[in-house]
Amino acid sequence: MSEEQSPIGNQTSAEPLAARKSPVAAFAPKLVMTPAVMLAVLIIVLLGVLIFMVLRNGMYQPTADPAEITELQAQANALRSQLNRERMALGLRPLEGGSEPMEDIAARLKKDADTMVALAGSFQSLLGEKDLELTAKSAELLRSEQLRQSLAAEATRLQGELQRALVNNSELDLLRRDLTTMKAQRDALASELDATRKELAAKGQGVSKDDMADLQRRFEETLRAKEFFEAKVKELQGDLSKAKLFANSENELLPAAVELCRKLRKLENMPEAEIATAYSSLGAQLGANVLHKFNFATGSSGLSAADQETIRNMVADIPDGDLVLAIGYASETGNVDHNRTLSSDRATAVARLYESVKRPAQLVQAVYLGQTDRFSSKTPEANQLVEIWRIRKQ
Repeated sequence: MSEEQSPIGNQTSAEPLAARKSPVAAFAPKLVMTPAVMLAVLIIVLLGVLIFMVLRNGMYQPTADPAEITELQAQANALRSQLNRERMALGLRPLEGGSEPMEDIAARLKKDADTMVALAGSFQSLLGEKDLELTAKSAELLRSEQLRQSLAAEATRLQGELQRALVNNSELDLLRRDLTTMKAQRDALASELDATRKELAAKGQGVSKDDMADLQRRFEETLRAKEFFEAKVKELQGDLSKAKLFANSENELLPAAVELCRKLRKLENMPEAEIATAYSSLGAQLGANVLHKFNFATGSSGLSAADQETIRNMVADIPDGDLVLAIGYASETGNVDHNRTLSSDRATAVARLYESVKRPAQLVQAVYLGQTDRFSSKTPEANQLVEIWRIRKQ
């Protein structure tokens, strides 16, 4: 009976073993999903082995199947091998044999975790530095683009001024030639008139009435022509004087006025406080200061009686050798070319009146610096003015 029951007993004892082995075998493939899960399972297995060894060598002697223990050890070794492969793939040191104390394993795992945290912090710091460098490069690129656009705009403005200067120079040469021609024709008419007078005096009373009438007619025609040419010469002289008085570009400015105009152009779009500070510094740097501002109505370049009196009174207070510079401005409304012509006429009108009353050793010039809102951003008409600067002789 015992032999017949033994297979049954073995079968009974084998079934629980299979039942105990089956969850482990089913759970093992899932453990290789992540190193952390595998490590936890390995630790549990090792703890089980250690507990088993303690119980075996201690007071309690369990009745365990050696085959089961061997299989559990084989599974633990397989899990350790898989974990070591995962660690080596991550660049970590593989775990040693099963005889290594749990405290050493825990210490090594903590050390590896600290290393990973340090590496993560280092990478984060490097990313922060790269972000700062990228931000600095972007800002530098933006400044470069703004500078390029500013230089392009300045180049366009200078090109326009150069073209206008070339045109004005050609007009100035033409005025000079016309003036020379008119003077020659005036001198020729004066000579003819003088010859006619002498002819009349020589012929005296012996000339017939018809000849006398013809001579008288020729004399009157010559006289009218002389008056016409004299008026034309005065007009051309006025135009020539205006061309010399007004500076179309920086190249035509007197040397004392060049640096002042350059600094005033840089004040556009600056805060009022900085503009006031810059105006104050110009006195120390260039010996320049504002004497007066003349405001003009829209579309007008005429000076009022009070403005004319102000200009005449300036002469006595300006030492010989000093330069009086009339700078014209326009508001940012309206046509640009029309504003330039109108403001140029205003500045020239002020300079011409001062030219007519000044002493010979005093200097005067007019220039136009363009459209602006520097004098008032809320009232465009307040920018329609001529600013009178005095630049002391150096």
